[in-house]
Amino acid sequence: MESIQRYQAQVEEFGYAMVEDVISRDRVVELRQAIAGLADSVGVRRKRGTYGVRNLLELCPQVRELASCAELRRLVEPILGPACFAVRAVFFDKVPGANWKLGWHQDNAIAVQERRDVPGFVGWSWKGTLLQVQPTADVLAGMLAMRMHLDDCGAENGPLRVLPGSHCSGWLDDSVDEWKARVEPVICLARAGDAVAMRPLLVHASSAAAEATHRRVIHIEYACEDLPAGLQWRDRVGATGDRRDATTHV
Repeated sequence: MESIQRYQAQVEEFGYAMVEDVISRDRVVELRQAIAGLADSVGVRRKRGTYGVRNLLELCPQVRELASCAELRRLVEPILGPACFAVRAVFFDKVPGANWKLGWHQDNAIAVQERRDVPGFVGWSWKGTLLQVQPTADVLAGMLAMRMHLDDCGAENGPLRVLPGSHCSGWLDDSVDEWKARVEPVICLARAGDAVAMRPLLVHASSAAAEATHRRVIHIEYACEDLPAGLQWRDRVGATGDRRDATTHV
């Protein structure tokens, strides 16, 4: 109980928490194989193997099981409550030919089923088969992402970097540079099977890997409330692992 309380306090204050040994080595291997075996389709990006998948909850039963497993829900429920559900999962890797980097930013989009004109929801776009929109900041403030590592990620593998506490002020926009100037970044090193819990509004970045070996991550986003004005999350995977099982009106 005490360790969960420390974990909750860290997520609340700093916007992230690193948790070791969340899933077993066998499950890590199973997830690697499941993603490598995904058939070519819209949303699956390949270059010497799969390096990006946008719609994992739809394509991969093993990831739906991961999103609903007790090991992850014991970390999500203390933050969002027992009615929480997974709304999106993406996969990314850093390998030769797909060794990308991201500057300092806040996650700013959610995936929904259809477009509705709702005040404060802007920047509609399609990413493959996913319809995305930038919601109001309070929507993202009520979410939690779990980054599940399928490989060891050291300092040379382009690890996640975060600015602790930057999740508390809504959209920062032009204030990101000010946060960078006064807050020391934290580098989130991890081993296969570890997880990083993070609020989407936390300012974060990653560099290209100095050694472009595998850095496979499954990034699962969770929410606990309906969207306004009839908007529907693209996916809802609750504790049973079934898509849509967390809603009574879909």
